[in-house]
This record gives sequence, C-alpha cells and structure tokens, in this order.
Amino acid sequence: MPLVASPPYLHVNYEGRRRTLLGQWQRSVMPFEMHQGYACLLDAAQQYDCHYWLIDTTRRAAGIDATDVFWMLDVFFPQLAPRLGGTTYLAFLMAPNQLAGVLATPAIPPLPDGQNLAYYLQRFTDEAAARLWLRKCARIARSQQVR
Repeated sequence: MPLVASPPYLHVNYEGRRRTLLGQWQRSVMPFEMHQGYACLLDAAQQYDCHYWLIDTTRRAAGIDATDVFWMLDVFFPQLAPRLGGTTYLAFLMAPNQLAGVLATPAIPPLPDGQNLAYYLQRFTDEAAARLWLRKCARIARSQQVR
C-alpha cells in the first residue's frame, strides 16, 4: 500500500489490489487545510487513475459543517470529471455523532442522487459497509464498461 505524499493532517494511501484511494483525516482542519487535503487526494487519484475513494473523517472532532459541504458540492466535486474522466465513487466514513450532526443540520443538503453527475457518494459509519459499497460500484461499472 504505497503512501502518497500528503500533509501531516491527512494520510493518503493507494490500495492497488482494491484499486481504492484511502484518505484518513488525522484531526479537525481549517478550511484551507481541507481544500489542500482534497487537492492532494485528487492529485493522487489522477496519478493512480483511481475512481474509488474511501475518505475517513472520523478523527475530525469538529465535525462537518454546511460551509464544508457547499465547498465540496460547488468547487471540489466539479473538478473530478475533468481531472479523472469517467465516474468517481466516494465513500465517506464518519463517526456516528458526525453523521447524526450532518443529518440534523438543515443547512446541509441531502446527498445528490448521482443522476447526471460524474460522481456518486455515500456516507457510512462502518468501514466494512463502505468498502462493500465501493466493491459493488466497481462491479456495476465494469459490467456497464463505464468507469
């Protein structure tokens, strides 16, 4: 599992056998650090031609706020298709209290349904379930001959 160069607050690994990019946030981050971290993940995904991501946010004690979510929706996710081509699948691993906070915050929109998008994403509190979802996505994509 090669370690990708990344900032100290984010560990990035590419799991070649699983064709999965693993990003593990090590602590809560400031917005500029979050932006740098996701840029690092995108660079690594491009380097490895990787469309399956597992993002572990469980150590981000401050949780996820609406500003973070809107930055992802408006700025980050639109970069995926031009940089990677095809469809990208993102599994977000969250602590149960993080997920509850996200779901209880009216300012945070529901997950996009993926229709006409170049990405699909899902939230999980269990890593095994997140990995299973990514494997299912990979199987479906292969069967459709689409990334």
